[in-house]
Amino acid sequence: MYYSFILFALLSIVFWFMTKLSKEYDSTIAYPISYNNLPDNKLLQEKPLDFIKIHIKTTGFKLILAKISPNKLEINASNIYNKSLTDYYLLVSQQKLALQKQMKTGVQIDHFIHDSIAFNLGLLKIKKVPVKLLSDFTYADGYELNEPISITPDSIIVTGPESILDTINFISTKLLQKKELSISIKELIAIKKFASESNVNIKQENIEIFAAIEKFTEGTIEVPFKVLNLPSDKTINTFPKLVKITYRIALSNFNKISTSSFLVECDYNISKENNLPYLIPKITESSSMIKNPRIAPLKIDFIINK
Repeated sequence: MYYSFILFALLSIVFWFMTKLSKEYDSTIAYPISYNNLPDNKLLQEKPLDFIKIHIKTTGFKLILAKISPNKLEINASNIYNKSLTDYYLLVSQQKLALQKQMKTGVQIDHFIHDSIAFNLGLLKIKKVPVKLLSDFTYADGYELNEPISITPDSIIVTGPESILDTINFISTKLLQKKELSISIKELIAIKKFASESNVNIKQENIEIFAAIEKFTEGTIEVPFKVLNLPSDKTINTFPKLVKITYRIALSNFNKISTSSFLVECDYNISKENNLPYLIPKITESSSMIKNPRIAPLKIDFIINK
């Protein structure tokens, strides 16, 4: 008798729920949306709404399903209106029939909570920008980079919204780390990609870098110097008559350096204007093969002969 009562009560509750859920209800549900048919010559500058609130009417059963798992709706963005150069809007009410066809069977659109969707659209732009290598290199003792790292190609084409491309001055690679380098390297490095929502596309996925690594040594050479701005009616004697330049250079280039690889000058006017009893030698030209040139002595004694 007790079990029969429990069963009867459960069946009553089930029938009550079924009766209730078979009735028509209305509610507002946020449906996920995507867009198609945007104008070919325009690109989204900002991500538009990805949900739209729709007031629907349906039975209780289908309302529960719609709330638990609302289906994604596609919105045709071909018929949009512009308010300004970049501000556009779409009237959702004009999409009602197309959206109704995408609703699950038995779900009826009553009205839209917001009647329009705003878009920020800009012109599709093409731009060529330089590539910047992100690197972290260390070298074995006595080894150095012999020349600037070559990047091929050194600039690439990017396309995207005008407002974003106007802010892009270079494209970076992913970080390349190398430790204790003692030989030259040639490698493909991936370009850093932009976030998908930025709508910026890069046609080049990788670049090739070449880094010439060589053993370096120290070299010294004595070279003459020129005295500038000496009055034509005067002659000058200097002590010493040569200066010594110390530098670092790759072993393969060691024998390519001569006195003609440098131009050292002293400006007589600087000494005269500052009442200096000496000249100050400066390296004004030097070979691209050398690094860290240092000059000695830093002061040149002189005597003016009238």
